[in-house]
Amino acid sequence: MIVFLDEYKFEIIHHTNKKIKRVSLSLENKDEIVVRTPLKFKAHNLKEIVYHHKDWILRAITKVPVKNQFDFICGGTIPFMGKKYPIELIQNEKIKNIKVEFKDDIFYFYHNPEIKEYQDFLDALKKYYKKVAQKYIDPLFDEWCFRTKLNPQNISYRYAKRRWGSCSFINNISINYMLLQFPIPAIEYVVLHELCHIEEKNHSRRFYNLLSLYMSDYKVQEEILKYKTF
Repeated sequence: MIVFLDEYKFEIIHHTNKKIKRVSLSLENKDEIVVRTPLKFKAHNLKEIVYHHKDWILRAITKVPVKNQFDFICGGTIPFMGKKYPIELIQNEKIKNIKVEFKDDIFYFYHNPEIKEYQDFLDALKKYYKKVAQKYIDPLFDEWCFRTKLNPQNISYRYAKRRWGSCSFINNISINYMLLQFPIPAIEYVVLHELCHIEEKNHSRRFYNLLSLYMSDYKVQEEILKYKTF
């Protein structure tokens, strides 16, 4: 079922089962509105529910990723360190899993012709980002640790669906390696943000005062990070 809200086009995805007690809406990407309803809910009322929540949907759309955020086709592009680089797909019947190589400003995806699923290509890109995250982000930690005199116990890189970074109570910092798609200033913001949590564990006024002391335009970087592509 398709619905138009201003200039946006959405597909309504309807989920229903006996465990659902009330109607709810969610945006899991920029193209689909998921409506969950009790079993007895009549499908012809779905559009009415969506129109009723139009304002919320249009506000929320800026905070969710597109469905297929990377175009894994020859001529598509991959964001890396704030720039977009072209993709070349190279078929190789001898390999089992997709391999990613970045050289001469081109992302090469070596894949078996039998592999066609979007998620397989996305997983391969994530694996590449994870492999090189330390190489590109560790030097930023070195710089900001020196400038702030704040030093973590440990730095690790892993994927997180909703967070760019975290700092534990014992000052172990975890960074989402998918940050590598953004420009260096945005990555530096996350690095500095987590380092500031060594001094201030919550998002208090003191925390933001400390953050702004070292990065006066941190709100600009926060806005950039809202437009994630994964």
